[in-house]
Amino acid sequence: MEHIVYCVIAVLAGLIGVSLTVFDLPGNTMMLIATFAFAFFTDRQVEIPYLLFVLLVYLLGEIWEAGMSLFGIKKEKVSWGAVFFIGIGGFIGTVIGTGVFPLLGSFIGGCIGAYLAAFTYTYLNCGSRENAFYIAWQAAKVRFLAMLGKITAAFVLAVSLVYMVISK
Repeated sequence: MEHIVYCVIAVLAGLIGVSLTVFDLPGNTMMLIATFAFAFFTDRQVEIPYLLFVLLVYLLGEIWEAGMSLFGIKKEKVSWGAVFFIGIGGFIGTVIGTGVFPLLGSFIGGCIGAYLAAFTYTYLNCGSRENAFYIAWQAAKVRFLAMLGKITAAFVLAVSLVYMVISK
């Protein structure tokens, strides 16, 4: 009976974790904590390399998102103020997109928010529509890639958590 309860909790943690990550919330962190909690507070024998793998996937997802979000658009030679403004725009777009169209709305809203923020900031600072459209398109692509990397890590963490619990 205890094993069934652990399996249900692991599946729920995986589903909730992925959902939180899709909505730009700390779902990956929750799944990392759940994995370590299962490893240390149950009678399961979990090997250190497995836990290191989970930690590595978590760190790669976080570093990918942060690196893409910050430096992906910075390569277009925009100011740090623009990077910050685009990040805020992407987050607001994610929140609004989630409310309008759950799941895919997070991706679409985040990209649209980054696009609009980049266009507005660039156009107000340089006055060139062509340059603003270019920077905005780059910002939307960067936002999409950043989110895609973190979601990929979320799925790997969820599958790893469920596998760890079910396999024992």
